[in-house]
Amino acid sequence: MPSTTRFVLHYSGQDASEQVRRVPEILERVEATAHPVRTRLQTILASAHIFTDITAAERAAEHAQREAASAGDEVSRAWALIASSIVDVSPDGVQRRLVETREALRIAQVSGELEFVPTAYFLHLSALAELGRIAELDHALSTSGQLLSAFPWLEQERHVTWFRCLRATIDGQADRAEKIADQGLGLALQGGDPDAKSVWVGQLAIIRWMQGRVVELEPAFLHARQVAPHEPVWAVSLAWMWLRQGRRSAARSLVATLPPFAELPLDRNWLSTACILAVAAAELGETAIAAEVGAALQPFEDRLVTIGLGVTCWGTVSRPLALVAQATGDVDGAIGHYRRAIDVTARIGAHPWLAEAQVELAAILADRRDPAGRHEASDLAREAMATAGALGLHSIERAAAGLVDSLSSPHSAPVAADEQPTVTAAPKIEVLGTFEVTAHDGTVARWQSRKARQLLKILVARRGVAIGRDTLMHLLWPDEAPQQVANRFSVAATTVRRVLDPQRVLPSDAFVQTTGSTVRLCVERIDIDVERFLAETAVALNGAPLTATGADRLREALDLHRGDAMVDEPEESWAEQLRSEVHAAFFAAAHTLAEASQESNDELTRLECYRRILAIDGYDQRAHEGLIDALAALGAHGQAKAARSTYAKKMEELNISIDALDGERPTGRSVA
Repeated sequence: MPSTTRFVLHYSGQDASEQVRRVPEILERVEATAHPVRTRLQTILASAHIFTDITAAERAAEHAQREAASAGDEVSRAWALIASSIVDVSPDGVQRRLVETREALRIAQVSGELEFVPTAYFLHLSALAELGRIAELDHALSTSGQLLSAFPWLEQERHVTWFRCLRATIDGQADRAEKIADQGLGLALQGGDPDAKSVWVGQLAIIRWMQGRVVELEPAFLHARQVAPHEPVWAVSLAWMWLRQGRRSAARSLVATLPPFAELPLDRNWLSTACILAVAAAELGETAIAAEVGAALQPFEDRLVTIGLGVTCWGTVSRPLALVAQATGDVDGAIGHYRRAIDVTARIGAHPWLAEAQVELAAILADRRDPAGRHEASDLAREAMATAGALGLHSIERAAAGLVDSLSSPHSAPVAADEQPTVTAAPKIEVLGTFEVTAHDGTVARWQSRKARQLLKILVARRGVAIGRDTLMHLLWPDEAPQQVANRFSVAATTVRRVLDPQRVLPSDAFVQTTGSTVRLCVERIDIDVERFLAETAVALNGAPLTATGADRLREALDLHRGDAMVDEPEESWAEQLRSEVHAAFFAAAHTLAEASQESNDELTRLECYRRILAIDGYDQRAHEGLIDALAALGAHGQAKAARSTYAKKMEELNISIDALDGERPTGRSVA
């Protein structure tokens, strides 16, 4: 072949398809003794086949090994090492992959052969990430490290950006990780990488989980599942997401469509697929599936759960094993797995998952009620609360704060039980739809201070979790130093107290408590509509299957939902988490009630639920399908056709064809 021939590795997309077609033709023309060239071609063929025909990929890798042995030179050996690493990206092969890619990169440095370097570097980074060897990963990503010093042009490649996003994610730096993810998307699109968007969606999913906003990505996950139906990671991720929304029936149905676990491909996403499936099965009470998956995961307990060969992280394998142990009644086993998860995350500095494991272990220890366990639970919950507060992990922070309170630590109860003021009527705060405050004496607030009004909203959004005074002052006066606004803050806090207790008949900390440098709203002493809504929804959904009483409670809870939380604060970041929680609870309640109504042939309630869902989220696939089916059941065929047309237009905006989706949903009534 000409000396100018370039040997380029592709894994998916049109380029890989073209290589599958052309490389065998080229091999037929290349002399049988041209072993170095044939080694390269077989490696290219292995990479081109890897996601479509694993058997052909493995066969090509074996040919590459034989050709390299016949060639007898180091460069050919390096190409064969790459082929071997490409065809086995399962968890079992990660140690070998690390050794092979390190050797291939060494040969590249000595020989100057560069064409396989991006692939070798990417696979090397992925092995380091999966093994949790974060210090080595940082060195490999450093411009002063050996690899980027030897191959400085890699700095401009998408792979460096992808793994720097992973590092920011592991550190819990959600905003920074998102910026890097966007940079990586731009580089990948510019380079024509067909996996660019799926990598970005995976990275953003973890970032949104940290921000409490993962449900926003449902349309992207639906689309990814449609375009890559052979990758079960998208289906199990959707099931996990639907469980976050309380859509248990939908999640259970989706898990039931998966092939038997033993038949899942041992590919780049096997570990993440297995871990997410283990969590979903445990939460659904599918103990047989959970136990089978848990047994398969056991050898990898000390690993990180990387997605897409390390472009992002889903935590540790230990945590799904803990949840499986809990689901199958092995509490001691669960405690052991959580301790391992804490050890792994603490060692590598994976702070979001450290806090998650700490608060979940604390919950188990708190239930055991022995003094030593409760003391440890309190320490774990406090540390998790501090970490979550620093990183903005509001759901974890709130769970940890609730545990701290429930453990009755002296430091967790600002006012002792016998010192709590007697409140004849609780103040009322409404934030769903409109913001209105009624004092405990029945006086409706007439606000004279916009800052005081906003301060109370921020405290409501915190849901009883304390917040630093300096943080509050920054939120209220972002362009001024705390020392300059300290007096104004004190005035605003006093105004809030007067609004809740105009006659000042109660202690000043009856509703707003200040402890050291933190401020807290005593939500347990105030009637707050969003707290009632979230509590009623949680109680009603805490049971499977849904009982008639539970359905009635759901109706009552949905009646409380008169609109979005903090609708007059659409741009404020401090309101986003509460809005996300309200959305998740509303969608869970409405979907569950709709499904229960279908079983009882109450199509009108079902119709109302789906219409309310679509009024908030016009892209909810199951709501569209349910609305169409309910209209057809009521004989409103014209409205059903119109609803289907609307559904098609909404999905079209997401580049999703409803014709493809029709084959996935349960058979319903025809509206065509």
